[in-house]
Amino acid sequence: MEFSEKELAVIASAKHKIKTATLFRALLIVVLLCGIALMASGMVVAEYIVYLAFGAVVLAIGLPQFGPGPKYEELLQILDNKANTQRSKT
Repeated sequence: MEFSEKELAVIASAKHKIKTATLFRALLIVVLLCGIALMASGMVVAEYIVYLAFGAVVLAIGLPQFGPGPKYEELLQILDNKANTQRSKT
């Protein structure tokens, strides 16, 4: 399977999207842990932050893909392997 330059650019963009989503998830975990520590120490009232935390978890889970279908990461890995094969031939 051969890819055009435009398709290779789309694959590179998708790889960047996955890296961004992974970084966002890691930062979100740190923020949530800090929030838990602040709530445990009594510095922050938990009544309103609970709703924000729930929304953050939903966003982190659905960030790279919304809706049904195969995992985005698996599809990207398949396309990336084919793209690397094409690059090595040229």
